[in-house]
Amino acid sequence: MKINLLSALISILFLSSNIQSDKTFSEVKEGTITNLYDAFSKDTSLTKDFGFSCITKYQGKTILFDSGSNADIFKKNSSKLGIDLSKIDIVVVSHGHLDHINGIDYLLQINPKVKIYFPYDIFWGAPVPFDATGQEQKVKDSLPSYMQYFDGGETKFVINQSGRFWNANIEFVKDSKQILPGLNLIATSSQYMGYFSCYPGKSFVEGQFEHEKDACNNTNLPELSLSMKTAKGQVLIVGCSHTGVENIVKQTQTVTSDNIELVYGGFHMLPFNRAQTVELVTLLKTDLGVHRVAPAHCTGHLAFKILHDTYDSNYLYAGLGETLAY
Repeated sequence: MKINLLSALISILFLSSNIQSDKTFSEVKEGTITNLYDAFSKDTSLTKDFGFSCITKYQGKTILFDSGSNADIFKKNSSKLGIDLSKIDIVVVSHGHLDHINGIDYLLQINPKVKIYFPYDIFWGAPVPFDATGQEQKVKDSLPSYMQYFDGGETKFVINQSGRFWNANIEFVKDSKQILPGLNLIATSSQYMGYFSCYPGKSFVEGQFEHEKDACNNTNLPELSLSMKTAKGQVLIVGCSHTGVENIVKQTQTVTSDNIELVYGGFHMLPFNRAQTVELVTLLKTDLGVHRVAPAHCTGHLAFKILHDTYDSNYLYAGLGETLAY
């Protein structure tokens, strides 16, 4: 009986492993983008949720951009679409908001050594330049050494953090950079969103927002976008465009010295009224020369309508489960 039970367990394990290994995956094709996570779709078999993730392939490298709000939904949709997460070479995280990041927890179970590019965000693990000098600097000399930071040593230092991604192959990106020939990370920051409230006359963290003259304005949210050079121009993937999609486009033009063929992803026009949206869409099309658009995620119904009417055949549908060629 014990032998039969053991044999049965071995058979179950063997069958389970075969089921896993025999799973059919869909190829992520060069020059395409597939939406893995969003709140609108033509495909009723996929789970809609407010968040964003997409996958592309560039020069033979499979690239995941963001990972949605919920790891279980990210897992389910990726599986349903036949995406082999173990084959992802590069992950780009646009910013540290929950609706773009939480699927990373599942991805790291499948692909623990995958290269992750993350905005230089101290609240998600980037090294922190910190100043613990405080007021009345000389008062420390009146304290015994065991009451002084670092036994009386330097009070300006860098905190090298661990945390949620402490064991991941992660790089925090502060400035725009090329990571492969023709493949650029576009670093921007949002004047509308951030983390800090400022103590009177004192900023504890140095270097996170070096462009700010007033320490009390340290509220910017760092953001990454992905730009891919093609024969027609740059294909730009944006996560939530908190920086302003027009500002990301301008920065991409500055970094690449190229025209923008396509902008794909979240345009974050939800907060804007009709007049503001029309003005922004006109700026994108007429002044900045964005040839095609594929809005998703946080773009908003009003902007979907105005972008569609303005761009006509150069408006590409990019709902959950949709694959478009660029």
